Amino acid sequence: MARFLHTADLHLGKILYNERLLDDQAAMLASVLSLIDSQQPDALLIAGDVFDRSVPPSEAVELMDHFLHAVCNERAVPIVMIPGNHDSADRVGFGARLLSDSVHIVSTLERSDTPFIVEDEHGPVHVFGLPFLEPARVRAWLDDDSIRDHNSATHAMVARIRSAAPAKRSVLLAHAFVTGGLTSDSERPLTIGGLETVDASAFDGIDYVALGHLHRAQSVGRDGIQYSGSPLKYSASEVNYKKSITQIDMDEMGQCVIERLPLKPKRDLVIMEGRFESIVAGDHKANDSDLIIARITDKGPVYNAMTRLRMRWPNALHIERTHRETGSLAPLTGVDHREKPVRELFHAFFEAISGESLSTEETAELDTVLAELRSGGLEL
Repeated sequence: MARFLHTADLHLGKILYNERLLDDQAAMLASVLSLIDSQQPDALLIAGDVFDRSVPPSEAVELMDHFLHAVCNERAVPIVMIPGNHDSADRVGFGARLLSDSVHIVSTLERSDTPFIVEDEHGPVHVFGLPFLEPARVRAWLDDDSIRDHNSATHAMVARIRSAAPAKRSVLLAHAFVTGGLTSDSERPLTIGGLETVDASAFDGIDYVALGHLHRAQSVGRDGIQYSGSPLKYSASEVNYKKSITQIDMDEMGQCVIERLPLKPKRDLVIMEGRFESIVAGDHKANDSDLIIARITDKGPVYNAMTRLRMRWPNALHIERTHRETGSLAPLTGVDHREKPVRELFHAFFEAISGESLSTEETAELDTVLAELRSGGLEL
């Protein structure tokens, strides 16, 4: 039986709300090494977005270098890796030919039909990689004018790979948005205009498809097509995701048993919602070291909010004022404000900002203030 560990979307060098996550990522990679030690895979699959941007910081490159050495040299476990849409394919692919015995990097279309071969007691498993596909490049390389989007580009490239796969068992790494996948806020759109999705049928004939791009661990289309998800939480929309690495055990017929191996972060990402005083009083469950996003429901002003929040939660990242997001600006648009009484404008403004109407007491206070202003000679 052949065993693989599948991960993706490492995003090394990621900065979240001005907080550098490199130490968290180093701890995450150490956890992956521990899983490699305990699970003894035949290969590690990394399905793109190795770095968070095309020109990553030197510290992120050094961290990846240490990780590659620890996996391939110290543990003798090969890695198959592709670049994603956040990566520079040229930079990720540097030294690919030199490292091909231990790190099989597929960063060009030319290398996509050259497999890395894993052997078990039942024979070979051919492991292919598709770098993040740009339809225009695929169209030019294959000289096929019918390729106009990610779906047609992926169908064409996978068809080429299938024709080059004599082994009865195959694995494919790809970085794509497969139709039906559940998204989060931290994924960068692949295209503009809705032409980014790929049908799961593009991967017909491949026993296991190791996907990257979407940060939630999930299957799409069939059990053999899996997103591993990102190993850390990279946006507020991911706070409830259970982060993991995916283990695949493939039998002699290419059937796969899939298991999620949990990853525990050095610092969790936590959303706290409620009144500010309740949050700083520590009424919410979290570790002192966790990364905190505070959603404050107070309607009035909160002074020195971040300074006070960090006195209780040192790694607070961001504050959101939820009441400012509930109102509608419709009452303030499309009208000539000069023709509206100040009292009516204030009512509309308050409702747009707070999402609620002025109470009887607040209306009385407003009328008192307006009366004082008029008695002082101000025309309202």
